[in-house]
Amino acid sequence: MENAQQEKNWYVVVTYPNLERKALLNLLKNNFIAFLPLQKVQRKWSDRKKTIEIPLFPNYLFININEKDRFEALDIYGVKRYVTFGGRPAFISETDILNIKRIVESVDLYIEHSLVKGDAVKIIGGPFKDMIGILFKKSGQARFGIRVESMNQTLSIEICHTLIRKVF
Repeated sequence: MENAQQEKNWYVVVTYPNLERKALLNLLKNNFIAFLPLQKVQRKWSDRKKTIEIPLFPNYLFININEKDRFEALDIYGVKRYVTFGGRPAFISETDILNIKRIVESVDLYIEHSLVKGDAVKIIGGPFKDMIGILFKKSGQARFGIRVESMNQTLSIEICHTLIRKVF
């Protein structure tokens, strides 16, 4: 039992809204090992567009802690509670945390949440890079239409949603 309490696991922590970074900083200041995956998104204001970093999982972060010290983290400003399953705190495997870190650290993690059917989008990778078209449907794969004006035709292709960006 003593050994099990000393073993550290990655737990999922719920934060108060928009306090993910503050909770992370407070956890780190108190010598906890914590991880907040961030993603880049492009936001448009009336006068400019700006790329900002936001949490990949809003209101969640990960903390590597042993069972004995688990309750101490709840005293940290910004931390609300642990995610639980069946009354027990949910923990994530080290492999899953490493995979999330690898994805976040990849060249450009950019997730577009605001795409809807009918949006004008641009392909940012692959053989159709820089083509602009209309999004026909949104799912794991997006149906993308490319309008060829000179022929008065529309071509339709399936493309991964990570390869398209909204055209503002």
